Amino acid sequence: MKSRLVALILAVALLSGCSAANDVDTLLRAPQLSGESAALQKALNSYLGGSATLKYPASGDFLSPFAFGDWDGDGANEAAVLYTVDTTGSNVFLAVLEPNGENSWRVSQTVEGLSSEVETFSAAHLRDADSQQLLAGYGSAQGDRYLVVYEYDGTTLSTIISNRYTEMVLGDFTGKGNTQDLVIALPTDTEYGGVTLQLLTNVEGEFRSYQTLNLGEGSYSGCAALSAGQGRDDAMYLVMDAWAGGNSLVSDIILYDGETGFLQPYHPPGLSNPQRSTIRYHEELLSRDLDGNGTIDIPAEVDDGGELQNPMDKSLVFLLWQDYTTGSGGNSHFGVYDTKNNFFMSLPESMHGSILIRSNQGGTGWMICNSEGTTVYCEMRVVDPATAEDAADSAAEYQRIANIGSQQLQARIVTPYYGLSIDTITSGTVLLGLE
Repeated sequence: MKSRLVALILAVALLSGCSAANDVDTLLRAPQLSGESAALQKALNSYLGGSATLKYPASGDFLSPFAFGDWDGDGANEAAVLYTVDTTGSNVFLAVLEPNGENSWRVSQTVEGLSSEVETFSAAHLRDADSQQLLAGYGSAQGDRYLVVYEYDGTTLSTIISNRYTEMVLGDFTGKGNTQDLVIALPTDTEYGGVTLQLLTNVEGEFRSYQTLNLGEGSYSGCAALSAGQGRDDAMYLVMDAWAGGNSLVSDIILYDGETGFLQPYHPPGLSNPQRSTIRYHEELLSRDLDGNGTIDIPAEVDDGGELQNPMDKSLVFLLWQDYTTGSGGNSHFGVYDTKNNFFMSLPESMHGSILIRSNQGGTGWMICNSEGTTVYCEMRVVDPATAEDAADSAAEYQRIANIGSQQLQARIVTPYYGLSIDTITSGTVLLGLE
């Protein structure tokens, strides 16, 4: 396969002349760092006396090996770099660098991480409003996960927290205003299951563990996700998605009680039994800010959304996403979830319980119809855009909604319906798994 690829590249070069050869050379050349990133790597290599391999975190505030921020609170930005060195084993290292004149840096401190992979890398004001602490989540080959919080004081890079964890979230849950809190889900180690949440916060200038909260003992087998949202009275709240047996998910809402000074479960009106009200059976259905309004929406599968005609009943699910913590009592989003292509499409609430969805003629998607199936309102399809249009299709009919891998999600309106248009389909379609 490799020899065929090289032959193809050479053939293109011979057919297209020197410009093609130059283009191929450009494609095969390793990407070059520029600006501050290049200066940082130069300073790091000089410090190590060799070449460092940069490590990219999988998630977090920083998706680059390079991070910039005022780590020590002195009013000037420092840098942090994630890297490995062949001569020191496979573990990731973290280096903090100080500016050293114009476009120049010097390594101040380095520390060895806990594994060869960085799952998440972020910064937060945990101790005060001026300095920022660095958070690195490490994953091991055995599946264990470790969260380390580093503090840099201008001279020393030290570890202030190091914990096993499964999920984490940052937010001002305790309402301090100028610092953030950290909530982590601890691994479930007891035979009775459940999830233990640990709140770490600033207490009299010291960032430390403040509270543990046990949820779902005997019911939950672990934490799937933690999310922070803005709720009523502008207070921040926490949503925990938990595994509740097999691949089923349920959610809990946790608020900070100012009178007691602790996080506590919150059951809003209409959610007296969270496990029953928020259950769903697809692992992609994690709570999230679905509509971008700052609150967290919790999905639940509903069986009264309408009729799913075979074979659509094998790949589509009706969902109701509910936001339970706004001052107005909450907002909901009704729609359909395509489990095969992993996207949610919001529909007008007036369609709830009064539609039929059946496969389209080409088998590339589905059509939303009235409950009798006699009127088609719209068609959704996922196709290869290069080969989708044929003699029977009009390119003007279908509108691109989103890209799903190499394919394209398209829609067309067949019969107008109030509240359903190409614009509302575009704004109300969310690719799940993408933040």
